[in-house]
Amino acid sequence: MAELEKEIIGSWFEIKSNTENIINLRDHFDLTDIEIKNTIQKLHESVEEGIIEYKKKIFAKPFSIINSLNFDATAMPLLKEVSNDINSLTYVILLQRLIAKKAIKLKISQDQEDNGMEKHYSIGEVGEIIKEVQEEIIKHPDLKSNKNVINILIQVQKYKKELESIRKILPNLPPDKQENFRINSKNTINDILSKLVASYEALLKETNITQKNPNTQSVFETYDFSPIIELLKKQAEISDRIKITFAFADRERFKILETVRTLKTLEEKIKESLKKEYDYYHSVSLSEAGKRDVSRQFCLEAIKVLEKQSEAIF
Repeated sequence: MAELEKEIIGSWFEIKSNTENIINLRDHFDLTDIEIKNTIQKLHESVEEGIIEYKKKIFAKPFSIINSLNFDATAMPLLKEVSNDINSLTYVILLQRLIAKKAIKLKISQDQEDNGMEKHYSIGEVGEIIKEVQEEIIKHPDLKSNKNVINILIQVQKYKKELESIRKILPNLPPDKQENFRINSKNTINDILSKLVASYEALLKETNITQKNPNTQSVFETYDFSPIIELLKKQAEISDRIKITFAFADRERFKILETVRTLKTLEEKIKESLKKEYDYYHSVSLSEAGKRDVSRQFCLEAIKVLEKQSEAIF
């Protein structure tokens, strides 16, 4: 295992020397367009607990593989896939760390500024709209028969169906057809969200529902995240260790189970680290709902960075 440990140490040394600058970090990881799109998709799917949910899901995969290898070898073809997913996770964690340090500034194009034109809602704001409407339905059950509420719920189902379609179809398409599929899917999702927002604004006009202000101060302006910066760095180091170990096992094809089993001691450390991170979100926001909102905001900020990277307009 000496050769493996040497690779792990070397890999983290290279990453650590690039952690403080977004351009250096981006160039070091050099994710493909497909890897970035897939990561964005996984982050979008983490709607309940945001960045914590995303990290839990990706961190769980290698340990699931390790457990399955105890019984048979059917999971061996997944070693490379898991290694790639974990590599993207390491990158996201280090982006999150830079976000927490307020070290990332995204350029905003002129057409994104508010010039009195039609309001555009982010995915996060649409999520808050859905949550608000669901809360109003609980308080006022008769709203279920309101045509605008009905349409909002229909659009929510269409949105979920479209995401599921993307998840199932995109990975199986030939590379030359993936971009057109993504463009068509994006247009479909934009149409769905536009209809949802139109129904929501119509609902506001005809009822006593008060629109929540989506432009409240950012959690990154409100809270101090410096206490978790070192925690995130350690998460990234663990993540990279997993990535290198799985890549090594896939490449060497020798004593695979023995190799990946060396990671089992990290499983509890990861759970403790994520719990500590989530607990910190609770301590600054002072509520269960608040900690989930903080985690979702980290997720949305990571998505913005990745989308800008994908468009190559940092």
